[in-house]
Amino acid sequence: MKTLLQKIANESSCKVIFIDFFDTLVHRIVHPHYAIKLWGKFLIRELGLFITADELFAIRIDALSYLSEKYDTRTLEVSYEDLLNEVYSRLVNSESLPNISFDYFRKIFMQADFVSEVSVQFKNEAIVDTIKMFKSKGYRIYLITDFFLSKEIIQKILQHHGMSSTFDDVFVSCDLAKSKASGSIYPYVLETTNSVPTETIMVGDNKRSDIINAEKHQIQSIHTKNLKYHFRNKRNLMGNDEHSFEAVCTVLERRCAKSKYPFSEYIIHFYFFTERLYKKARRDGVKDLFFLAREGLYLKKLFDFYQELNQFNTKNKIQTHYLKASRQSAQQIALRPLEEEDFSNLGGMYNQMSVDQLLTWFFFPEEVKDQLISQLGVAADQTYPNLFTSEMMSDLRRNEIFVQQYEKNRICQKEAFLKYLGSFGTDIEQDGIALVDVGWGGTMQECIHKFLKKEVPVTGYYIGLKAIYNIEPDTKRFGLNFSLYPSHGVSYDILKANGQLYEQLLGAPHGSTLGYQLRQGQPETIEFHEESEKYVFENYIKEVQDYMYVEFEKLFLSLRSVNYSQDLVQEYMTGMALRTGILTNKKRIRFINNISKGFYQNVGENKVGLNYSPKQLLVSKRSVIYKFLRSPEKVFRYLVKVKPFLYAKGLYWCSWPVNLAYFYMKFNFWVKKTWFPKKLLRS
Repeated sequence: MKTLLQKIANESSCKVIFIDFFDTLVHRIVHPHYAIKLWGKFLIRELGLFITADELFAIRIDALSYLSEKYDTRTLEVSYEDLLNEVYSRLVNSESLPNISFDYFRKIFMQADFVSEVSVQFKNEAIVDTIKMFKSKGYRIYLITDFFLSKEIIQKILQHHGMSSTFDDVFVSCDLAKSKASGSIYPYVLETTNSVPTETIMVGDNKRSDIINAEKHQIQSIHTKNLKYHFRNKRNLMGNDEHSFEAVCTVLERRCAKSKYPFSEYIIHFYFFTERLYKKARRDGVKDLFFLAREGLYLKKLFDFYQELNQFNTKNKIQTHYLKASRQSAQQIALRPLEEEDFSNLGGMYNQMSVDQLLTWFFFPEEVKDQLISQLGVAADQTYPNLFTSEMMSDLRRNEIFVQQYEKNRICQKEAFLKYLGSFGTDIEQDGIALVDVGWGGTMQECIHKFLKKEVPVTGYYIGLKAIYNIEPDTKRFGLNFSLYPSHGVSYDILKANGQLYEQLLGAPHGSTLGYQLRQGQPETIEFHEESEKYVFENYIKEVQDYMYVEFEKLFLSLRSVNYSQDLVQEYMTGMALRTGILTNKKRIRFINNISKGFYQNVGENKVGLNYSPKQLLVSKRSVIYKFLRSPEKVFRYLVKVKPFLYAKGLYWCSWPVNLAYFYMKFNFWVKKTWFPKKLLRS
């Protein structure tokens, strides 16, 4: 800044520079009050509070006003520590704060102030460079700011901007109970720094505080007007969070849709799941999260990255672990002694199995399998419907070889898994187990709970819940993006429709866990990686995941300075799922076909690939049409399969009427929202 450089250089007697901070050295992209609202957003996230950022903002402003009146001082001269104590007291008194010590509250309070400020600030590079140049020439430079943040936080902000070494000292109004606004801070700083007024220049943007009041104490001054930033601060009082939120998400969604990575906009779903998981885990006091294989590998990577980005790496950081498990391995460890086991939990998943598949599932050695099949006198590959309730199962229960080998495998699986679980070094008896997975019913959660003799709480955090099963007090589960439980609405029906796509996009570079074993006393997993599944991950999924990871960071940084509600999030995710599901194109359908070829189903007959059957689409035409007209979300899961089905039949050209369904659904939702706001319509 040539003018500033010349003015200071022309004052031959000048040896000391006092300089303002906000709107001089740094500017904000939001109104100053909005930074306080963001402080509330971050405090709520980290402490698991059940109030809104608006309410927390009001509490802080009221506390500040109260202390200002109490001590008969300006608000910017109120002690930061007094303010912190007052906010804590108000939250405790209103029962808005869970059992959190004051020391921990103070640490998070201060960190939230720091993060909220740096997330909306940018440097005035010209002035910063000028001040650094004068510093190199031997000038003494002091930062003087009227602000409600303590010197400790201001110094941390300076360090963040790479400016901490520029200043000989920092003086903040709330620490000193003196301010530029009253003029009382100037004599104090002059005396403390042994500065001579006639050898000192004050640089700042506020006409009264930085110029007039400085000159009253014989300090020369330079006014950095920065009118455009003052105007923008006033303008930033207007506008709304909803538009800012939608703008950020829309830009990312469109960027992903135009990229060469189909469905990469699903990172929006995964981002908000990660955010909600973090908040929920904080609220529940979770110390360790166990991400279940295989979808959990990428979810863990995102969660770890989120914790790194949020700049709240405290001693209470949530530890994450990757637990290799599958429905098959979980069912193995939950098996009871044969005389007590009715296999009722297996029937639905394993409807069609042969004796050979069953014995392989139990890890029977080949020679034992051959001996058993020979004794039974059956074809090894003969498939039995409902095998576990069949006469064949009764024969197996009476067979001595089967009984002995079943019990041997059952005990080996339990011993190996117990050691595997212990290898993570967590205190599960004290803290319980918190599982994270894509969803959909909690089978593995229930099996692990049974394995632990129902003595240890096992909680599940899922992207979505499609089935309830028998939820007990110690097996609570939460669908964080959508859930059938405790009730569901339009959003649930839309978001659950493409469940297989969530699983495919969250693929992992390793195989499915079949079970566990001990090798030289050490636990290890027994895995199988289907070849087509390997190919799909390496050639399709990996590059999409890499791209989504980059977009995850962009979304985090863009939304950090926006205060938004979870209602807004849910509405946006639902709308995006609606668009993605119906307004799809050939490129995306080809991608779905390609990745579906490697979708290995490790239950039942262990099929590879997904086929869209016309039976899925033609379920009672009359009832489907009626449901579509009344509650189109109820048939959305059929609609998303129409285009892939027609494409497979070479009839994609006649799929354009499907697009009309999108506009009807939007109209239907608008009518219900506008004309039936009481929400009494249920279907």
